Order: sequence, then structure tokens, then C-alpha cells
Amino acid sequence: MESIAFDLLICMLAFWFGYSANRGGTCLVVAAHELQKRRPPRMFVGFVAASAAAGLVAIPLAWSGTLNATLAPSTNVNAFLLIGAIAFGFGALINDTCLLGSLARLGDGEMRLLALPVGLAVGILIADHGRPGSLVTWTSLIASPSISGAATVLALAVVLALAVMFVSTKGASRRRPGWAFGASMIGLGITGGLLYALSPAWTFADLIQRGLPLRMTPTGEVALVAVIASVAGAITASVRQGRLRFQRPTVAGILRSIVGGALMGIGIGLIPGGNDALILAAVPTLSPGGIVAYLVMTTTIVFGFAARDRLFKKRPSGHGRG
Repeated sequence: MESIAFDLLICMLAFWFGYSANRGGTCLVVAAHELQKRRPPRMFVGFVAASAAAGLVAIPLAWSGTLNATLAPSTNVNAFLLIGAIAFGFGALINDTCLLGSLARLGDGEMRLLALPVGLAVGILIADHGRPGSLVTWTSLIASPSISGAATVLALAVVLALAVMFVSTKGASRRRPGWAFGASMIGLGITGGLLYALSPAWTFADLIQRGLPLRMTPTGEVALVAVIASVAGAITASVRQGRLRFQRPTVAGILRSIVGGALMGIGIGLIPGGNDALILAAVPTLSPGGIVAYLVMTTTIVFGFAARDRLFKKRPSGHGRG
């Protein structure tokens, strides 16, 4: 009975995670595009808010030991991590959206993204067989109550307040009030933080890894139901906002998803984890590798956009909602 209740809790959290991802239009590519165009970095700061919210729920939960919650282990900065972050950034640029954005846009009916798992599987396999040895990790410095941990929680609270104030005033409109975007990012952070603390292997990337002949396979048994629930949440949000439009995939679109997915899969295998895990699990717990990987993949996309603009004479790229 306890197992059923726990799985139900994970499904509920995953549903609201998908709902928040679609409602906020969350995407690392959008965040990088804003930075490259020197627009107000609303999405980037929104991710900061989500990361802070994730830490504010995950850290105290792990300290309490409730439901065997844990914090993501820390990783160091090495050549493989940097290569993985760059590969993920280029993959997201080619796919026109990251993992979070793929969930959000799949909820809107962008059917080409159904090909993304194929690319992810190829990339994860390449990374798994190309990395020599196992990944070195260590327990987070704030895994247990301490003065530094308390200072981190206090700092996250301040960061969250400032980030929400920023996104609530920058780029707000009658159609999409700033507070609504801020609330979506907080919802994304809270649900994501709880999911990664309670069941780290819950995403569709974990689901793919479980089905591949890898040297290191994620543990846990709730990935499938969590993935289904997150997609259902994204679709529900899209329907409620009147955005659901099934878009027939083109050959070019499918190839973009497969090639981009392969590069993102390499990143997931080498970092390890995608931008969702970095933002909601690694960064809030002060993982050096996680923080650097997130900044490197963002910078990669920014430079990718700049190179594309120069190459195509700043022709419209067709990039829209992430």
C-alpha cells in the first residue's frame, strides 16, 4: 500500500511538473536566445527562480529524512563534462528546444518530437561506450544540516524573491501577466525539486537509459508512470490555454529531432544528466560540475545563435516559443 501511495505521489508531482513546464513555455534555447539578442533575460532568470524553489523544498526534505529523500551527488569539472555540455547545447540548438522545452512543445502537439527519444538513445549509447571508467561523485556539501547548509537555504530564499520580482515586471503583458510566468516557474521548481529528491530516475531520459545495455543503469521503478503523467500534464495545460494543435511532422523536422537528440544524449551521458536535472537537482545543491555544465551549455547555445545570425545574414530563424 505504501508503494502504491508513493507512486501516486510521484505521478501527481510529475503531472504538475509537465503542467508547469507547458504553462511557463520553459526552454533553455529560449533563455539563450534572449541573452544573445540582449533582451531582458526573463527565461534565464525564471530558471534561476525554479532552481531556487527546487532547493528550498529538496534540501529541508532531505535533512528530515522523509520518504528517504536525498540530494543529488556532486560532480567535479572535467573534460568529459565540458564536452558533454557543449554537445548538449548544440543538440538543443539543432532540435530548437531542450528537454524541458520538448516536454512543453510535445504538449502543444509538435509531433516531430516523438522522434527525439531515438536520438537520445543513440547519443546515450555513444557516451556510455566512449567514457573510460565510471563517473566520480561525492555527497553534496549540504546533504546534512549545517551552518553552510542553512546559509545556502537563506541565500536561495533571497534569490527566489529577487528572481520572481524580476520576471513579474519584465516582459509582462495583459495576455500573459508576469506573475503567471513566475508562478509557473515556482511550480516547476517545487515539483521538480521534490521529484529529484524522492525519485531521481523519473524522467524519460532515465526511461530510455533503463532500456539500453549500459554499464550503469538508473535505479527505480516509477520512470514510466512519471513520464506518462508529465506528458499528460503538459497536454492538459496546452488544452486549457487553447494551444493544442497537432502538427504533422516533416522529414526535416524528424531529422532535426534525431540529430539534436543524439547530441543531447551524448551530453546526458557525459555530464551526466540534461538541463532539467542540472537546473532542478545539481545547481541547487551546489554541485561544481552541475553549475559549470549548465553555464557552458547555455553559452554554447548563445554562441550558436550568434554564428547562425552571421551565417544567414540575420535572416529570421523561425525560432519561437521553446
